[in-house]
Amino acid sequence: MDFRPFALCAVLTIALSRQATAEPLITISCKKPEGVSMAYGVSLDDRMNASASSQSKIEPSLKGPAKDAYRGKPTFVIDSNKKNISISWTELPEDVGLQKQAKDAGLPQLPPVPVAEGTVVQFSSEQISAVQTAPWSIMTFSFFPNLGIAFISQQAINLASKNTHQVASFAHCEFSWSRPQ
Repeated sequence: MDFRPFALCAVLTIALSRQATAEPLITISCKKPEGVSMAYGVSLDDRMNASASSQSKIEPSLKGPAKDAYRGKPTFVIDSNKKNISISWTELPEDVGLQKQAKDAGLPQLPPVPVAEGTVVQFSSEQISAVQTAPWSIMTFSFFPNLGIAFISQQAINLASKNTHQVASFAHCEFSWSRPQ
């Protein structure tokens, strides 16, 4: 009996399972990202004002840029295969107080943001770039390890209102490598 096909199958299974369980290569912990946002569409205020003045057609417009920031601090983990990135967000200390006030007032609580997955599209010692896609939204991340910074942007559409939204932000980050670079 020829065991070569079985041996080849076993070697491929071991190789593929090692790739699937890649270990973390780098962990990037960032401060709160801050920046600006812009929106294109018809705002709720515009809709209400048009309704009050019996205006039938409202033209969409560009709003912003306006100062904006993400609520939370992101942490990113890039696998040793340099293809996958995990994205998690932690609450800011001031958010804990706001959540408690909302709970005391009987308001619904927002669930924690689940860990998201993305794809690394560029990896070099100078710049690491990744994307995270979701229905009707995309986020891009550009990390600069030697400078200790990251740029984070998001573009999305609200299907109900047909409004679009964009955020461009910046954060200081710490880069922790699992092995020396």
